[in-house]
Amino acid sequence: MSQSHILIVDDEPDIRNLISEILTDEGYQVSVADGGNNANQQLQEITPDLVLLDIWMPDIDGISLLKSWNQGHRMPFSVVMMSGHGTIETAIEATKMGARDFVEKPISLAKLLQTIEQTLANQSQVQAPPSASETWQILEPIGSSRAAQELRDCIEKLGKTNNNTCFIGDSGSGKLTLALWLHQLRHHEQHSAAIIDSLTLDDASMDTELEAAFQQITHHNDSGSVILTNVDCLTENLQNKLLIHLKQWQKPHQNNTIQLLTTTQQDLKVLVNNGEFDRELYDFVAEFPVAVSALSERSEDVPELLNFYVNFLPDQEQTPYRKISFAAQNHLRNYAWPGNLRELKNLVRQLQLQPGDAEIQLEEVKELLLQTEAAQSKSSHNTRYDLELRDAREEFERDYFLHHLQQTEGKVGDVAKISGMERTNLYRKLRALNINFKNTDKS
Repeated sequence: MSQSHILIVDDEPDIRNLISEILTDEGYQVSVADGGNNANQQLQEITPDLVLLDIWMPDIDGISLLKSWNQGHRMPFSVVMMSGHGTIETAIEATKMGARDFVEKPISLAKLLQTIEQTLANQSQVQAPPSASETWQILEPIGSSRAAQELRDCIEKLGKTNNNTCFIGDSGSGKLTLALWLHQLRHHEQHSAAIIDSLTLDDASMDTELEAAFQQITHHNDSGSVILTNVDCLTENLQNKLLIHLKQWQKPHQNNTIQLLTTTQQDLKVLVNNGEFDRELYDFVAEFPVAVSALSERSEDVPELLNFYVNFLPDQEQTPYRKISFAAQNHLRNYAWPGNLRELKNLVRQLQLQPGDAEIQLEEVKELLLQTEAAQSKSSHNTRYDLELRDAREEFERDYFLHHLQQTEGKVGDVAKISGMERTNLYRKLRALNINFKNTDKS
């Protein structure tokens, strides 16, 4: 009989009680928390072997809890996320932030018990925290198109320099993966890189995060990379703070060499000309800008990418192996891919997890794409009175901004005036709502 200790964190009492009873019957030691604050209080007194963590809770959401627990990649317990259907992509992203797995609601108890058993078994085999090479997926640009070849050549040349580099491209196009690959070419030491998302920063945390990144790198080595994503969303005050740190890091008497690698969806030159991005900071962060093509601009690479993930996902995530028929590949080669590489990877994952023959057929692909389109359409037409307040507010905000973006032909500056928001804050809001402000038809 197992004596592993499991903490269940969920604000729904029915789910807490049901899972608690089942796990107790299975011989586990069980604790329960009705929210994030309660979970943090209990973790001051106990160290469970595994935490079952819900994503949406009224006090602290599960993603924020996961980030706080996994600072420095030294979380003393495993985490399995519990996710409703509408947040399944969020749960998948959480696995990149330290979660070991996720289970989808409504919960299948058989699936839950299997996931817990496998997670605890894997945990017992891993005594040290995962290295960066295990946590990060560092991949070269995949594809034989001219755009993919030029991107590979460009980054290989940059690997021999110390230039601060800015990757520019649409959401999901693989900018962070490219930044990690460039870092690996330069330093080889995975732990000499720190990743910070600009969307998580505010005036109170900016200095602390940058100083922690500096200490993390210099503790292990005298050189490394700070990778700052969504740099175009920094407010004016945060831009000033970043500039101060960059000047400090690059003083001539400093013995360390730190490169800044950034990602942006917007052309920073345009932001500079509009007075939305500091010109001096631009000269620092974009010593060498790298344009990352949308997947729709290199459709000839789609079959190669599909076949890569068909083999990659079973190895990395233990999804069932199912190859994709040529007819299905040809159909997807002509698909628009508004979500770029991220959408392609998610689609392959969903196809592999569906029951079916060993080979994924064309009709199965068409049906899944239609289901996705129908679900998105249904979500956009659902009455907001059926939603929780937070979800209803988010739906309204999304409709509000999409309406004004279409009315102004995508001019964010005009929408900022209409909404009464400061422009950089508006960019952050649009990013949080997953609105492609450069093409509202894709949003």
